[in-house]
Amino acid sequence: MWEQSRTRYVEPLFLIGLATVYVIRRLTAEITEFDGIIGLSASGDGIPADIYWPELDNYDYILNNNVPLIAGVSLFLGACAVFRYLAYPRLSERTATRAGWLYVGLTVMLLLASAFVYHYLKLYVRHKRFESGDIFGLEVYSLYRRRTVLADAIGLGILLATYEIIRSYYVYFSNKTSQALPAHFRVVSYLLLSGIMVLLVRFAFLGRLPPTLWQGSFRDVLLYLGLGVQLLFFQSIIYRHILSKSASLNEISPFTVGIFVLAVLVVTTVIWEAGTQFYYHSLDPIITYSAIIVISSVAIAYGRRVLNREQAVLQTQVSAKSAELSSLRAQINPHFLFNALNSLYATALKENSEKTADGIQKLGDMMRFMLQENNRDRIPLDKEIEYLHNYIDIQRMRVDETHPIDIRVTIQQPNREIYLAPMLLTPFVENAFKHGISLRSPSWIFITLTLDATTLYFKVHNSRHPRPAESTDPERAQSGVGLDNVRKRLQLIYPGRHTLDIQQSEQDYFVSLTLVY
Repeated sequence: MWEQSRTRYVEPLFLIGLATVYVIRRLTAEITEFDGIIGLSASGDGIPADIYWPELDNYDYILNNNVPLIAGVSLFLGACAVFRYLAYPRLSERTATRAGWLYVGLTVMLLLASAFVYHYLKLYVRHKRFESGDIFGLEVYSLYRRRTVLADAIGLGILLATYEIIRSYYVYFSNKTSQALPAHFRVVSYLLLSGIMVLLVRFAFLGRLPPTLWQGSFRDVLLYLGLGVQLLFFQSIIYRHILSKSASLNEISPFTVGIFVLAVLVVTTVIWEAGTQFYYHSLDPIITYSAIIVISSVAIAYGRRVLNREQAVLQTQVSAKSAELSSLRAQINPHFLFNALNSLYATALKENSEKTADGIQKLGDMMRFMLQENNRDRIPLDKEIEYLHNYIDIQRMRVDETHPIDIRVTIQQPNREIYLAPMLLTPFVENAFKHGISLRSPSWIFITLTLDATTLYFKVHNSRHPRPAESTDPERAQSGVGLDNVRKRLQLIYPGRHTLDIQQSEQDYFVSLTLVY
């Protein structure tokens, strides 16, 4: 419904269809209620028609019942269209344009017009009753009040803003999953869309708005939706227009803070007072909710800033590494490199050095992987597993059978095509061989990789042999850098879909990675 490329016209047609269903159902129900009122007045109560019909002299069923609902819904749909296609695209830019705010003003006018037309023209009919409950006539009355019109316009605005926010987050989530994940993961976004559509369809066929929006349980719904919209709006203001211009919170001027707090108080007051149709209400909840909005907005905006800075740093590092790798590729002729390895492989076979030949072949496969596969966003899992096997086999060549070293590898081969980001598993194995092998002490490395329908389970458990301080190993100072990069990549690529647990002691080191691919 919300994908711009293929279903561009489906969303407005879908919403218009639901609105039409809702209007027809409401009009049908109301004419049934009206006939029931008239029928009850004319039946078994012995009330002459000349008593209750004069009350309806100024009542026109079409003008005072049908027109208000049709016109009110039409104006609300017009407000939705103006906000969606004219105002929101200009406001969602980093710098809101003047035209965007003009279209917001037009949206507000249409919402006010919707509430005004509905309440101004809408008349209700009910029975007049004695204290005993007996009917003695009919009464025509209106709920039109200027306060009611303003309160309901605010309620309609909250519903419109809520829908637009949900829509925007869905589009963002759908675009991210379509770019970064295989197609079958998009089932989640389709399920989310289906759930929203079911709720809208259910309301169109079964739901009914109260005569005034801020009544009963619907009042609480509007209050919390309004506070949620307010929170998202103000955290966006802080993030885009305050934190982006200040290096730290200390640099924000007291004047800016005062204006922000005053704006939160005003908006919270308007929303809260709309819930009482602008009759007097206690200031305690207004102050409390304003404080919650201020604190939460600052916390969310600051958290976004920290995460985006870390992402920018990591992207810079990745760009630098990519440039470095491109430079190396430009300096090394892959054809010459692989031809040289093939020559060494043939020579080793002629000299009956099968172990050396096998090592050269595996090294060639690893270098081909690094040059051709490692620069992709996603690679087949079996390619990563093949690289792991080659790396482990080459490391085994270092080990003499006389040394007390136990290496156990249990890797489950995928039975279908599974993709994941490259080089997420290898750093843990490299770390195990780097710190887990000693030719002087008993050593062991246990590597396990298993899969189920949606999750990868990877475990590496190895002995630990800290290197002496006087070690001349040039990589000693770089210990842990690869693991830190893996942590950051996991947080960026698989947020909320992975669990990384690392435990270590003086004698062993254990890594457990659970990844929803």
